[in-house]
Amino acid sequence: MTTVEKFRNQAVDVYAVLSYEPIKNYLLMKWIGFSTEEEVKHASTAMMQWQKNEGQAKQCRFHVHDTKEIQGAWMGVVDWIRDEMWPFCYQCGLRYNLSVTSPDLFSKMSSVALKKQDSRQVTTVLFETLAAAENWLTEKYKTM
Repeated sequence: MTTVEKFRNQAVDVYAVLSYEPIKNYLLMKWIGFSTEEEVKHASTAMMQWQKNEGQAKQCRFHVHDTKEIQGAWMGVVDWIRDEMWPFCYQCGLRYNLSVTSPDLFSKMSSVALKKQDSRQVTTVLFETLAAAENWLTEKYKTM
């Protein structure tokens, strides 16, 4: 796993880490603690740019969001993700969003809301663990 970028809030605390897994060819965003809607958009925009600049050439079809350590809702950006992020990333080759859900009720509700608003382009699949998401991804690659 190669770290692409770490995102820090105004208090200089890391709230997200963007990494690329070259062997399984997926982009991972690990969310940590509380993030404002603007912070979620900022880090997600970096995912979009990575997908455009590198993911497209690598034929990266999967983004994984590990929200196990996130706290609080991010429901306010669900529409932005569906209407802005997914169409952009789809044009750059993304096909699946794998979300490892948080035990935090509000964060989990946000993940479920995103899945319910699935775009026609990028499919969201929910998992309890990163290992389960990776297993699903490996099986999916076999059928592509």
